[in-house]
Amino acid sequence: MLLLPIIVTYVSIEGHRRLDQVIPDSMLEWWDKWELRGLILLSLVSQIILTLLGDRRKRKPSKLRRALVWSSYLLEDKVETVAMGVISSNLGEYYNKGEQPKNVNPQLLAFWAPFFLMHLGGPDTITAYALEDNELWLRHFVGLLSQTSLTVYVIILSWKGDWLSHLTIPMLIIGIIKYGERTWSLYRASIKHLRDSFLRSIDSSRKSDQWQESRASSLCGRILNRVFPKKRRKNGGEDLTPIGDPTTFLRAICIFISLFVDLVMNPWDITKDREEVLEDLSMDFTDYFTLVNFELKLMYDVFYTKAFANYGVLGLVSRLITLTTTIVVLVSYPILSENEHLFEDHIITYLLLVGALISEIYAFILVAFSRWTFYYISIKGLSAFSLIPTFMLDVIIKKNEEDNFSSVMGQSNLLNLICNKNLNIKGNFFPMNKLEELPSVSHCLTSKPLETMILQHLQDKSKKGLQSNPLGAPGFRNLLFGKNVSIFTSELEFHRTIITWHIATNLFYYSNEDSMSSVVNSRKNCKEMSDYMFYLLLKQRHMLPVGAALVTLQDTVIDAVECFKRKNVVPRQDNLPETCTILLQHDIATTGDDKASKMQSASVMFHACNVAKELIAAENGIQMWKFVEELWVEILCYAGAQCRVDMHAQQLRRGPEFLSNVWLLQAHLGLLDQFQFVGSISDNSAHSPEANL
Repeated sequence: MLLLPIIVTYVSIEGHRRLDQVIPDSMLEWWDKWELRGLILLSLVSQIILTLLGDRRKRKPSKLRRALVWSSYLLEDKVETVAMGVISSNLGEYYNKGEQPKNVNPQLLAFWAPFFLMHLGGPDTITAYALEDNELWLRHFVGLLSQTSLTVYVIILSWKGDWLSHLTIPMLIIGIIKYGERTWSLYRASIKHLRDSFLRSIDSSRKSDQWQESRASSLCGRILNRVFPKKRRKNGGEDLTPIGDPTTFLRAICIFISLFVDLVMNPWDITKDREEVLEDLSMDFTDYFTLVNFELKLMYDVFYTKAFANYGVLGLVSRLITLTTTIVVLVSYPILSENEHLFEDHIITYLLLVGALISEIYAFILVAFSRWTFYYISIKGLSAFSLIPTFMLDVIIKKNEEDNFSSVMGQSNLLNLICNKNLNIKGNFFPMNKLEELPSVSHCLTSKPLETMILQHLQDKSKKGLQSNPLGAPGFRNLLFGKNVSIFTSELEFHRTIITWHIATNLFYYSNEDSMSSVVNSRKNCKEMSDYMFYLLLKQRHMLPVGAALVTLQDTVIDAVECFKRKNVVPRQDNLPETCTILLQHDIATTGDDKASKMQSASVMFHACNVAKELIAAENGIQMWKFVEELWVEILCYAGAQCRVDMHAQQLRRGPEFLSNVWLLQAHLGLLDQFQFVGSISDNSAHSPEANL
């Protein structure tokens, strides 16, 4: 990092010597004039992109938005480093030869240098592009030292003691603060530091009664009343008492932080906290989805923004210092400036100052009206802030609701893929990257019946686990329907299970048009969960515990297409019932070498069709749909529990993923390996903290 500016300087000098022999003088003069100015404008554009789009990527990002954020994030360090090398090179010639740098004032070069330090600090909306960037905090700390030293070196070289030199000092202070905040946020968000701080906070909270010291904060009560609008009724009327205090809400958050830092929580604490959180927040069971939404949003802030550096009293003070300093410099520059600079240099300087001011105003608004700041104020008991207007709270809650982390489920269907006209299969080979590129994904909002059904299923499992059997990660179990007919066993590999039951569910869905009210919700839930799991298998395999899923998927697609070829029928997406009827006639019985080839195929189409036939032939359709619904919840919960924790954390930056919500719900209900319940809940000796030492 320290050598890079020196290398850039050497390359710049050598490059000029060689370019003099090839490129015309007019081109070289143009390059000398606009090399640094172009880097400044490029740096400013990247900052604007990161400020506007950095925080919005947690919603489902488009490819264009993702590409813009990724390229701007990568350019952030490189452009600033190269630009500082160019500045030091120009000032080095000025200091050694005593010659004025061409086309630019030395003092103006020094005035521009702190802006690159500010840009290295980045906007408050993004500090890390990926989770691994937090672990590289030490590299940024070295970069902070080296770039600060280089900036000070540039200022000393050009120092004349005039008004512009003095205006450089406050901008240098802002640059150090901004880059320091980013480095500090990366350090605080690293897994090791999170683990250590979490252990310290848990230990201190057990030694003191801090959870009860600031109860019934009116401000937090108003916030939570808008987050959880449920109101208790008393004597037939509405009880408008605020629903609990911020410390209780933060206790709920502490329950799941241990998951992200690879810690095992005491099951007795989990049980006790879960009951107290629900009671103190006046939440009914269906409010759990709202709770985990809030938790995932907060964790996104922790991992990918300047949450640790910005929120709280120090964050507000820092924002006030940088904001007021920027305003003072912006007002002073046009008053004290002279006509000695080029017109384009004045324009670039104003762009840098105005851009810095807008960035600081935006950052101050984000900090002042952040949910983190309100929680901090409430916990610290700063009653002076209790007069904050209600409409401000409504704005905050409305903004948070726009970033819902659970309202969308990706949907993909194998039948639609088979009917796609762009599906070009040659022989027994089909490249899976082509299948992934097909436009086969849509998105739908999660319905309340689906959320309620999943919550009820997990609640039942939690109660059974607490009362009797040891309960770890939810696993598959043999499910029987009818006499000695096993239509689902745990012997299937997970990816084969998903594909088999996805096909069977779709065949059953389009072959069974039961419109009874008791079946409609179950059919819809099964279809949504089936298409969602297939979407994860097709687009988000990194979140699933799958093996040779691509091979199975490829052979299944080829098998289905050949089935239509044998029937001389073209599958039509606008007539899926007819398509399902043809697939139900699928028969593996062939002759000769083809038969041996089919027996060696990884396709699950034949097995899926047999399962679908058993479902269709069942006498009790209502009971069968309930069975399939329960099965898909088992698959969904198993996938969430088996997904690696770092994959859940990584997914936060790519947009909301419903699987992460299901995983977090299981954590709150003690259904993960990190929360192992042993013995009966009534057996206090088995669950007491002393029993787990």
